Amino acid sequence: LVEESIRDKVLHALKEFWATAESSMGARERPSISADNYMILCSPLMFEAGSKKAAKAAGKLKRHQGIWDLALEAMKSVDPVYASQYTAVAVTHNFVGSPHIDKQNVGPFYGFAVGDFKDGTGSIMAECSARVVAAINTKNRMAKVDGRFPHWVGPYDSKTDRYSLIYYRTEGEPEPIGPVVFGVPTDACTKTTKELDPPVKESTV
Repeated sequence: LVEESIRDKVLHALKEFWATAESSMGARERPSISADNYMILCSPLMFEAGSKKAAKAAGKLKRHQGIWDLALEAMKSVDPVYASQYTAVAVTHNFVGSPHIDKQNVGPFYGFAVGDFKDGTGSIMAECSARVVAAINTKNRMAKVDGRFPHWVGPYDSKTDRYSLIYYRTEGEPEPIGPVVFGVPTDACTKTTKELDPPVKESTV
């Protein structure tokens, strides 16, 4: 579990951010993503110094520095090493996704969710094998998953709110693929491939 004080700060910041006039219109930086709101914050270090992309990333990061700093604080409390490695954070509100793979990732990602959705729902579902799927609970906790395997967000009550931070790395030396999940008991892999009926898509997050 992420420390309660940090969880509370993250929840407050994300609720406040997505409640703004600009965001309440359904801000989705990627229209193909199924979510009420979706934004990506990138470290300017992942772009060539002095480039337009770096300047744009730095400007965006400056506007949302509070969210970036809270995301970093949460990650440092769980995995200080990864906190120095990730290159971007996807900030989402009520994300709903079909099975996909993270084509551009060069290593595992972390998912962290807060909100009033029921604990144990809205999990990250990840394909362990042709017949087994893991359900990794992300409510108030970090889940480390290799997104280069098919994965998606499990169902949760649509009348509730689920805010999430997805930390990932698309630059640097690629890590070996696998395992699918990290630090999760083997009995978490309990669901069958019926969960995988939708077509697997490629995604960058």
